[in-house]
Amino acid sequence: MPIEITLEQVQKAFNKAYPTAPYSNAIKVTELTSDSLSYTQAHRTYIIDLSFSKELPTTYSAFLIAASAAPFASTEPNVTETTYHSNTLQIYAKLISLVKKFTSLPFDYPTLDTSLSAIPYPYLLTTPRPITSLSIISLSSARKKKILSPQHNALIDLTLGQMLGQLHSGVLNEWFGLPLTLEPTNPSYSWQETFSLLIESLLHQIQSHAEYKSLDLPYEDIRRYLSRAIAFYLFDDVEAPSLVWFTGSEDDVYVTLPPIGSPDPPTIVAILPNLPHAFWGDPLLESLFLPPGPTEALREGYLAGGGHELVVFSRQKTKRLWYTVFLALVVLKERIGGCVGLEGKWAWAIEALREAVVTLKDAPCY
Repeated sequence: MPIEITLEQVQKAFNKAYPTAPYSNAIKVTELTSDSLSYTQAHRTYIIDLSFSKELPTTYSAFLIAASAAPFASTEPNVTETTYHSNTLQIYAKLISLVKKFTSLPFDYPTLDTSLSAIPYPYLLTTPRPITSLSIISLSSARKKKILSPQHNALIDLTLGQMLGQLHSGVLNEWFGLPLTLEPTNPSYSWQETFSLLIESLLHQIQSHAEYKSLDLPYEDIRRYLSRAIAFYLFDDVEAPSLVWFTGSEDDVYVTLPPIGSPDPPTIVAILPNLPHAFWGDPLLESLFLPPGPTEALREGYLAGGGHELVVFSRQKTKRLWYTVFLALVVLKERIGGCVGLEGKWAWAIEALREAVVTLKDAPCY
């Protein structure tokens, strides 16, 4: 069932969360539709424009994420330790609190409401900020429209790299795997073991679905090459479980739009509180590290922010190829029974999967 939210419902949510705030008049609700890597069928993201009164221009905004009946939203989440699934809103809130505590990433503290009293869906509502939907733009849109100069692009990449460096070095865990609301029954201290179980789970979910059977995807090649990689301990060089944003991309990063003629450079002002696929793993998984990236500015910022050099040897390039396969499988999994088409991220995933598997055939594992 599609998620539908009205302005009246959003107003009730703000009255409940911020009853005394002078800027809590909801003026406009805009769904941030995007065929992004972070897409899930269970969640929808909105930006809410706010004002001091219905008659005055909007001066504040906040983000809201609503969830339909999400898979695996059981009271006993530990049954899904080895089955790949997207995170619940409860996990979003937990992870964002950790990120706010240990980094300077521009996430806003969210209010989690599962009562269904204001909006008929569980939702996260972020703290309002003095920006409006017209004063910001996603980084991906800004680059497609060529709004940013080369200097601005480099500056933003430098900042984004610093944020990722802080995230990977500052938000750590004792075990690898999907975030859970409780401690895992059987915690994994081996990234290779965790990764092999998660990718096999994805392969099984996709291969067993009728709509993908006609595509003739290289499932057996993936399994054969994965067995070889495991035999060479390709994934066993990850020591500490870092919080990995994973599907976070330029679609999730918002920058300012300075007025025409302003000397102020665009800056990163917001990151969508959208963590559907964040988990404890290898920092090299980040989608912002997809080949041919990262840019030199992003890499420089990453090292300055506390990150470590991620690709030194040929085997690490092979490992990065595996993470592209993993990402492509996640993209396909999230579009089962729904957003399947001949273009966009769905088409990207099919092509990336096939190209990566061809390269993996002779890729070094030592």
